[in-house]
Amino acid sequence: MEHRRRALDDVPAEHLLLPASVIDTAQRLPVWQAFSGLDEHDLLLSPLSASPLPMPWTVPAGRRRWPRLRPEAMWHPLLWLPARLGSPVARRDPVTGDLEGETYDEWATRVVLEMTEASPVVVDGERWLLLHDPGREHVLRPAGPQDDHLVPLFDPATGSWLDVLATVGLDVDDPADVVRIQEWLDGEPDDALDAVDLDRFLRAHGRDPGWASDRVRRPLVAPGGSRTYVDDLLDASCALVARELGEATVRLMGERLTTRETTRRLGLLARLASTFMSPGTEGADDVGMALGLATARADRATTTEQARAAADVLRAVLGTVAETSALGIERLGLRVAIETAEVRDRIAAIGAAARQIA
Repeated sequence: MEHRRRALDDVPAEHLLLPASVIDTAQRLPVWQAFSGLDEHDLLLSPLSASPLPMPWTVPAGRRRWPRLRPEAMWHPLLWLPARLGSPVARRDPVTGDLEGETYDEWATRVVLEMTEASPVVVDGERWLLLHDPGREHVLRPAGPQDDHLVPLFDPATGSWLDVLATVGLDVDDPADVVRIQEWLDGEPDDALDAVDLDRFLRAHGRDPGWASDRVRRPLVAPGGSRTYVDDLLDASCALVARELGEATVRLMGERLTTRETTRRLGLLARLASTFMSPGTEGADDVGMALGLATARADRATTTEQARAAADVLRAVLGTVAETSALGIERLGLRVAIETAEVRDRIAAIGAAARQIA
């Protein structure tokens, strides 16, 4: 069955996880605010997600959604997250037994993984369902008709999202349906809207419902110690953000702009670095202080020489972070190689077993 899909903006398609450009990600915040009616306090900007994420735990008690939410936005899957994805969760450390809370970046990664990796994939022309259970037989299984309900909620190839309301016969381009949606948001019952369950596009037979949470915390022991998937993602993100903003700083200082405009843009770059970089190193506090110094220098600069001094400080900090965090990119590459080998080995084993039976 074909489902209606929509794109939120006209930006080039890309993966949701580990966005290619932090500048593009930051520019999507006002897009999401205009689209949804939500303010920035209800939206999470994570360096690991290319899209701002509405935070369901900020919905006032007694309401179905936020009071400011535009009914026209309700087609979007991120506004229908099931309860298990609706907030960061607490869990016990498997080694120490201590109770620890999920970070915002871990929650964001879990949501993004479910939005993008729950549906079948094609390997060598055959459809397979990833079960995300490493080191065991349940790495994947052949996808069949019983999996046809598993459609990608976000498609990186087209940059489109599943129109959730279209799956229950509603259309946000129809004014009458928009009125129905608003009445439901205000507390009125509605059979179609009450029946919406995003989990029906996510849950698969034979796959642990907690697979995304397990993957977020999955360790990798390699040179440099043991790090979780999110640890490696954050390191890789720091390296990519530092490189992008460092290059943007060089380009900025080569433009013929007024000192005021140069320092304004320089301050924005420094603030982006402070917002999106979380270096997993012992010097993280020093990086934060250095970025604060670069921001302050940019804000106070009134001459070209002062602007260049602020830019030099920012470039030095970004260069250091790019170098010290680059291991995260290498570790992600190693993870991909390991997981790809597991998938290939399991496909080969399934094929060999089928030939023996035949």
